[in-house]
Amino acid sequence: MLLKQFFDQESSTYTYLIGEKSREALIIDPVLEHLDDYLKALSSLDLKLVYCLDTHMHADHITATGPLSHATACTIAMGEQTTAEPISLRLKDGEKLKVNDLSLTAIYTPGHTD
Repeated sequence: MLLKQFFDQESSTYTYLIGEKSREALIIDPVLEHLDDYLKALSSLDLKLVYCLDTHMHADHITATGPLSHATACTIAMGEQTTAEPISLRLKDGEKLKVNDLSLTAIYTPGHTD
């Protein structure tokens, strides 16, 4: 498994790029201002982005999920409670998100946004 962390100084947001041996990857909480960094990392690591997801609605930055999906044809995922659009995949509490051998479990954690 590959894990690469990015940090946005302005919003104090951590973004995670997770890949695995099949060369498929997902990205969590991407920030628009770092779109080029994500695309360069995907290219240099020879990864295909299959999912980009936001853990919640962010008031401190603009998400890069839309532009990433446009650039890579990946699926945009978010929790089923979100009112955000467009979301390709709405994850239910306990649902598994799989990237070949890698499996993440969605855990609904009510907080400051849906």
